[in-house]
Amino acid sequence: MTQASSNAADRIDGLRAHLAACGLDGWFVGREDMFQGEEVPAADERLAFISGFTGSAGYGLILADRAGLFSDGRYTLQMANQSDPAKWHCFTLPEAGMADFLAGEDVAGARIGIDPRLVTVNGYARLARELATVGASLVAHQENPIDMLWRDDRPPPPVSRPFRMPDRVAGMSMDDKLAALDKRLDEAGCDAVVISRADAVNWLVNIRGTDLSNTPINLLFALYHRDNGLILTGDVTRLAPVMEGDLANKVAIVPLAKFDGLIDPRAGYGDSAKVMFDPDSLPKALHAPLLDAAIDLVESRCPVTAMKALKNEVELAGTRRAHLEDGAVMARFLCWLDSGAAGDMRETEIAAHLLALRSASPRFLASSFETICGSGPNGAIVHYRALAGADLALVDDSLLLVDSGAHYNDGTTDITRTVAIGTPDRDMIHAFTAVLRGHIAVARARFPAGTTGQQIDALARAPMWSVGLDYAHGTGHGVGHVMQVHEGPASISKRGSVALDAGMLLSNEPGFYRAGEWGIRTENLIAVNPPADDGFLSFETITLCPIDRRLIDVGMLLPAERDWLNTYHARVRAALSDALKDEEEVLAWLEAACAPI
Repeated sequence: MTQASSNAADRIDGLRAHLAACGLDGWFVGREDMFQGEEVPAADERLAFISGFTGSAGYGLILADRAGLFSDGRYTLQMANQSDPAKWHCFTLPEAGMADFLAGEDVAGARIGIDPRLVTVNGYARLARELATVGASLVAHQENPIDMLWRDDRPPPPVSRPFRMPDRVAGMSMDDKLAALDKRLDEAGCDAVVISRADAVNWLVNIRGTDLSNTPINLLFALYHRDNGLILTGDVTRLAPVMEGDLANKVAIVPLAKFDGLIDPRAGYGDSAKVMFDPDSLPKALHAPLLDAAIDLVESRCPVTAMKALKNEVELAGTRRAHLEDGAVMARFLCWLDSGAAGDMRETEIAAHLLALRSASPRFLASSFETICGSGPNGAIVHYRALAGADLALVDDSLLLVDSGAHYNDGTTDITRTVAIGTPDRDMIHAFTAVLRGHIAVARARFPAGTTGQQIDALARAPMWSVGLDYAHGTGHGVGHVMQVHEGPASISKRGSVALDAGMLLSNEPGFYRAGEWGIRTENLIAVNPPADDGFLSFETITLCPIDRRLIDVGMLLPAERDWLNTYHARVRAALSDALKDEEEVLAWLEAACAPI
């Protein structure tokens, strides 16, 4: 049990005392803040505060004498390692969930509290239904008891300043984006839309920020009316400096606390007004004023989310430039690693070295997520986070898994490479090659319009299934443009129901993990190409970085797979050679790493 989990163990008793005083029998705590993003400010890390678990997805249910902690297969080991087993029962979703936790519990009549700011409209409804099946009820409680406990050492809220994303980098002006949004609202028969995803708001008005460490956005909502224009709801003081020039006359800024007064007849919201909102992102707390306004509400996936998922040519060009720069960084890093210079360095030190290489670029903005650097058994923890003092040194004759990325001023990267440390054994090579075959199957895929990520996901798994291997995470996620590294609505996964379309940028990252020993994942970013003459779509692999040839069993590869790998490595060598022409050692390493097999 970590020190964080030890502290959290004491806090859960304090939480139960608060609940009893409020007349509540339990409390639901999610990972999300009001803006429902994957990354949250330190001041909103309530799940970590109460449980010790720091994963990017999950929730907890605290009852009077029992508590359940829930997350997906990426975090099975991490949940167990970071929480106190005497206080928390851990469950891996979707195999086991709240029903399993509540089985045998007498919760009939129990009142389970939740903060309505921190749950979406649909999330609240789903949770209420699930609790109702066991006779319990969900209660929207305005005072969060975790916040009442978390007073002395709670970090301050973000105080960063936003900055403009030039149109020449964004590829579209705000006016053009609003015109496209108008068209979508018109097709839906709607007058207005509540934009409750902060990333969508930032993309729409071509601004970015540093409210979050690894996601360069400002935390805010927006309300757009086709006739009356755009209103941003957030910190007026911080937003005002960037709202100058063309934005000053086209965008109003109001504090979030005044959201309730934005929907009224004076602002064009009469009885006939139709307002679109996304129930999967709008907080329950902001749904109430919409209901009180007695307007016609239309539930729909946020149209801006769908718009920004289709990268324009300028965004794709910037993404390619970012990957060219990042590829050179990765070559320097992997050359350094193979040289033995890392010695017996620990995971946090290795990750810091990679960050230093990236930070040297004048175009570097921030890491796109906390680097996952897992040595030996830690590589089997899918979203492992190395902590100084609790991390491992390099493990001889094993594997090092490094999943990292960066935001540059014109594109975002996300790459995973698994590297042999010492001499890999047969099992490592066999599993690595099976994963590589799955990766290549996605990279080479051709598919008709309307094909979903769910269908593509099976292509990655088929070569692995054929040798009895699988993995408990999706094969790929959408990636934003200088924004969040995990972007909807599309994904390549068992639940990927959205059709893939030209311009989408996704990851391709199958893996395999042997608990307690090592982990393997190979990840490149891929863009969906425009349809060919026959109407079929395909992928362009954007990432430029060698794949460790020492871990490949050439005999397992089909001729077409071998050809793909050789062609990819030839392209990587050609693309990176110029950037590395003055770095003799790295260039020599690149030539060897990209040699045909």
